[in-house]
Amino acid sequence: GVVVHDYTLLALLAMLGQRSLEEIGFVSTGSALIYELHRDPDTNKFYIEVLFVDGVSPEWGPMDVDIQACDPPCDLYQLLNITDKYYKITNWKEECNFISRTA
Repeated sequence: GVVVHDYTLLALLAMLGQRSLEEIGFVSTGSALIYELHRDPDTNKFYIEVLFVDGVSPEWGPMDVDIQACDPPCDLYQLLNITDKYYKITNWKEECNFISRTA
């Protein structure tokens, strides 16, 4: 497993098309985002299921995360296409809305 900060978890949820960060606000300590990779034995195609565990839920059971623009089960390569824009950044200044303070 990997331990990440709450803002990283929020960013990963946003990448999947979940509510905006302003709506989500924060995630509780002990929350988790679980990515499961499966292979369909009939087609040999890979697909992804994503689960979220809310750190304050008394049941501690994982909830399915709906991936925007990808019907379940979400094809691995379709998910990679959806999230491609988040990890193939070529202009960090533009992406981060960097404004030069020098005139």
